[in-house]
Amino acid sequence: MATRCVMLCALVLAGQVGTGAAQQVRVIHKPVIARLRGDSTRPRVLTRISPGKTDTLRGRIDSLRLRPGQVIAVTLDTTSPATLPFRYLSTDSAAATTLYLRPAVEIGLASPIRFLLNGDRVSVTPSALSLKHTNLPFERVRLAAASPGESVRVHIRPGFNPRGVDVWVPVERPAIALEPVTPTVTGLGLAVAIVHVTLPPEAGTTPRVVRLTAKHAIPEPSELTLAGGETRDAKVRSVGIGTDTLYARSDPFHSDRVVIVYGWPVRFFAAALLGGLLGSVVAGYGARRRGKGTSPPAYGVGGLATGLLVAIAFAVGLNLTGLEMVTQYGEAVVFVVAALGALLGLPGIGKAVPVLGRALEGRAR
Repeated sequence: MATRCVMLCALVLAGQVGTGAAQQVRVIHKPVIARLRGDSTRPRVLTRISPGKTDTLRGRIDSLRLRPGQVIAVTLDTTSPATLPFRYLSTDSAAATTLYLRPAVEIGLASPIRFLLNGDRVSVTPSALSLKHTNLPFERVRLAAASPGESVRVHIRPGFNPRGVDVWVPVERPAIALEPVTPTVTGLGLAVAIVHVTLPPEAGTTPRVVRLTAKHAIPEPSELTLAGGETRDAKVRSVGIGTDTLYARSDPFHSDRVVIVYGWPVRFFAAALLGGLLGSVVAGYGARRRGKGTSPPAYGVGGLATGLLVAIAFAVGLNLTGLEMVTQYGEAVVFVVAALGALLGLPGIGKAVPVLGRALEGRAR
């Protein structure tokens, strides 16, 4: 009787173990396999990764058995620097649920996946990785190249794909800094924008030529010689009304495109006309003090025209007043220059051009 009891208990235990073993295996059916393999004309190669073993699954596969700790890996047809072109299929700890291990999902792997990395004229550190999970935390890899182009090629070879894949990693270089002192200046050539040009320190200590170009204007100078970390100024005289873009390049470094706005010179003209009018009033008063006849309308029109002309000449770098100005910017400067131009210029114009002189004195021909 005791012997029979022991045999029955052993049979029950064996049945439980057998049921548990069956539950520890999940069958992956054809629709899921077809989804992983992709296009039927050029199906992707599936690899089953087990602890200490890797099997390549080829040919027609209607179903396959997957145990906890095993992973089905597949290599996609496209690559991206942000996401490796590999996808994985696994199960949970009880093999009760199929898990698609996408890049955005963090799932631990019972069997780590090993990768070898090397580059085309680029040093890769470390050159071997062993990943035990998907997604975060990332594994950091350092790339170093002496003179890379716009991108570098990194060859990634996982344990389940001996051929590996190439990933092109774009090279991001520090930019040349362009900093306009003011983003908006008076248009129509009446003002100059000052731009600070800084070459990044990564450019090294050897001086190099930085070339400046603009869509409409001509930077002065158009070439600057700078070493890494140095700053020099360039000037851009406004052209027309609207926006202009400034760009700097010294291969392989370049700048972002900086926008400079050329505004309507409303305040400039207002200051010039008011200054010219005031100058004409003072000039007419002085003429009457000297006993000369004056025509207020003629002096007014002449002062407006003369003040505007002298102010525009001063804005483009020609000082007709003969006086040294401490500053060259602002409406107050334009007002003073126009007033001085009318005050000092009207008597001289009257002497140089007799017809205008008689008009200013109010005499007919």
